[in-house]
Amino acid sequence: MGDARAGSSVSAVLDAIAWRWGEIDAALVGDEVHLAHRHGGARLSVRDGRLVRGEGYAEASPEARRDLARVGAIVRLRQRGRYLVHAAGAVDLQGRAWLLAGDSGCGKSTLGYALTRAGWTSLGDDGVLIESVGAGFHAHAWRESLKVSAGLASEFPELHGDAPRARRSDPRQRMSVSAPVAPTGARVAAVVFLARSDRHSIRRLGQVAALGALVRQSPWVIIEDSYSRPHLDVLRRVASLPVFHLEHTPAELHTIDRVLTEAIA
Repeated sequence: MGDARAGSSVSAVLDAIAWRWGEIDAALVGDEVHLAHRHGGARLSVRDGRLVRGEGYAEASPEARRDLARVGAIVRLRQRGRYLVHAAGAVDLQGRAWLLAGDSGCGKSTLGYALTRAGWTSLGDDGVLIESVGAGFHAHAWRESLKVSAGLASEFPELHGDAPRARRSDPRQRMSVSAPVAPTGARVAAVVFLARSDRHSIRRLGQVAALGALVRQSPWVIIEDSYSRPHLDVLRRVASLPVFHLEHTPAELHTIDRVLTEAIA
């Protein structure tokens, strides 16, 4: 990561916000992306494939630097043909990658952890990178610890001793858990969009519905730059894979491995 002092030209650019992600505002100049944290104004740019620190970055809080670095990494990897999908990922016993996608709170981390208890390996908790490789796609881990709610100790007894580690400031009382991590990327077998429900159902989505759901969970595709077309093309092709909508109940915490593998049997 390089250093550069942001001048008045960058300040002017950031007056014209092109998009926003969480606490980060972004502006574009060609294929350069200038990022600013909404609290304190610390800045980071993505320039020529590198992350370049700007004004206020060194003095910013660790949380602000982490927010900036995360978004900067997403942009940088996108320029290299690896696209982040808001999903948990797991690799099954046959070495195939599954993406569990959806909005926050839909059960991605919980079911991802349930799969590791069935012998699968984890590809990530809240984000998975996808890349076009030959005629298919590989999923790569976005290195973040797997987090599940302490309230699931009744379903996962091994959590009882770890419950005090849950963040009190987190309304979902999540805590980091140990889980086997896939050592390398794996070929994507299917994508599953999740929804909590009081009844279980799984159905396959058509390509149009699948593409719409993928765009929602990989929203950087709408950034108006030279990388948007290849990003959209990858999502369009991923939508031609088996893509499912799964409504799940607590019962699936103990059967999710069978639910998924039977879906493409």
